[in-house]
Amino acid sequence: MGYEFSKIINFRHGCCSVVWRIITIVKNVQPGKKMTLTSKLSLVGIAWPVCLLKFKSAVDGLCACEVLEVSTQDPDVVVNITMIIDRSEDTLINQQKEGGVYRLSVQKG
Repeated sequence: MGYEFSKIINFRHGCCSVVWRIITIVKNVQPGKKMTLTSKLSLVGIAWPVCLLKFKSAVDGLCACEVLEVSTQDPDVVVNITMIIDRSEDTLINQQKEGGVYRLSVQKG
């Protein structure tokens, strides 16, 4: 766990960001399972194509095996994000709709 902790401090700047990422590590640790880091990106209310640019920028900022949880209300954005993922080395690991919000989990390849 020391290696991941050092990597996060060097990767993220700002005290609040570091504290949030450390809490995420502790929360996601399960015995016998691989540890992953999870970030969240809300695209709710963000117009197309700006939301796709924000998504691509967020994914590009991830380290290998990190997960980005994306939320949006626009079904067309879900289709476009899925196409972006299909053409990359990244993986869509979960997609669901909760009420009027779509949630996608993308793992960096």
